[in-house]
Amino acid sequence: MSVSGTDWYPLLMHRLLFILFILPVVKLAVVGCASFQDRKLNPAESADHLQKRTLSNPELLSFIATVIGGGPVTPSKNWNVDRLTLAALYYHPDLALARAQAQSADAAIKTAAQRPNPSITISPTWVRNLATAAIPWIAATTINVPIETAGKRDFRINKSEHLADAARLRIADAAWLIRGRLRLALLEAYTAQEAERLLHQQLSLQQAINQHVEQQLAIGELSPLEVTRSHLAVNQLKLNENAARKRVMESTVLLAAAIGVPVDGLTGIQLDFSDLSSPPDLQAIPVTQLKEQALRTRPDILAALADYASAQSALQLEIANQYPNIQANPAYTWELGEHRWTLGATLQLPILHQNQGPIAEAEAKRHELAVRFEALQMRIVSDIDRAHAGVATVLAKWSDAEKQIQLQQENLRSVQAQFQAGETDRLTLLGAELEKAVAERAQLDVLLETQQALNGLEDTLREPIASTLTDAMIADTAVRKHPQ
Repeated sequence: MSVSGTDWYPLLMHRLLFILFILPVVKLAVVGCASFQDRKLNPAESADHLQKRTLSNPELLSFIATVIGGGPVTPSKNWNVDRLTLAALYYHPDLALARAQAQSADAAIKTAAQRPNPSITISPTWVRNLATAAIPWIAATTINVPIETAGKRDFRINKSEHLADAARLRIADAAWLIRGRLRLALLEAYTAQEAERLLHQQLSLQQAINQHVEQQLAIGELSPLEVTRSHLAVNQLKLNENAARKRVMESTVLLAAAIGVPVDGLTGIQLDFSDLSSPPDLQAIPVTQLKEQALRTRPDILAALADYASAQSALQLEIANQYPNIQANPAYTWELGEHRWTLGATLQLPILHQNQGPIAEAEAKRHELAVRFEALQMRIVSDIDRAHAGVATVLAKWSDAEKQIQLQQENLRSVQAQFQAGETDRLTLLGAELEKAVAERAQLDVLLETQQALNGLEDTLREPIASTLTDAMIADTAVRKHPQ
């Protein structure tokens, strides 16, 4: 079969138009594509970077000064609860993870907003047994254009935006959890140091008592049983002091972990325990008012509401999926010199089901999140009530501890006066001093309970109490991405 030169002209023109149409489309698709960048994790470099974290980092100090004001912060300046909180918000990996999860949720909004790409179908056909002397080619091209219906894209975007809001709110909630752990770690460091100091004082007094009882044993004024008891008391206090020294070391490690730095990162700094050395005024805290506020504005409450709103949008999306999308299929065919244009459409027929299954799942998920929200509120109510319930008892214990200290102080002054007047011996004076040191150790335990009660209220109310930081400052600072 032969084809004349003039018969090839339409074919060449068609091929030329075909190439001119396809090449720009392909070029546009290639130019818009993202390229992969390989980013490997190096455990050695990561470990070295973490080990170099310190509280003397200039960027950290600048960050703290920016938040709290008051001029530049020096590395050795007293580090109290608020400054250490900001350091933890800067360094702690839990907060970095929460920020990364929020970034992932934000990226999902871009995915939800994407419109489906059209596609093109090219189907050139060669007719082998053509009966007439014509060009044996049929060129056909179809463009497939998906058209979403019933506002599905808007529902998809709303769902992703609510999830992104929830992820951002959980950054602030993670900051509060970090602050609570940090405050407890600093409180443990303070009580550990004070306990070691008081035990060392008791041990010195008991050793002095031991020397006196041994002297009295030598002159026959005491029995060996009294000396043995004194030796046992000395040995027990030595064991207690060693345990207290170990507790100090462990509390330092715990504090470093709460900040997000290695223990060497605390070298050269001075901790400020002034906020912890006296009992807080727990009665002045408006717990009822703050409780009502917490049930409405705690970050985890707002995040749960955002999760529920996302479930609402998901249900709307599944209901919209009842209505099929449309696919427009305009086509062009060149055959035997003829140009044929076709308008077509594809529509899925909702005959076998109307998306009832996904709708039922989305509705059940919405109900589950509603129940979760109520359970969260109930847990918050219980936590606040439990923290508040112990306040009165703790305050009563502190009052009793103060009275005991006053009695021991008065007793010590009386014994000192008697000793100076020669009416009593040194052993009695040492005994009174030891009793006062024991009372101070007991008072420290009560002080620990009062500070723990304050920490429990802060943690459940999500409200900084007796602090220079506000809840807005903590939330805003937590959301920032910090260079580390």
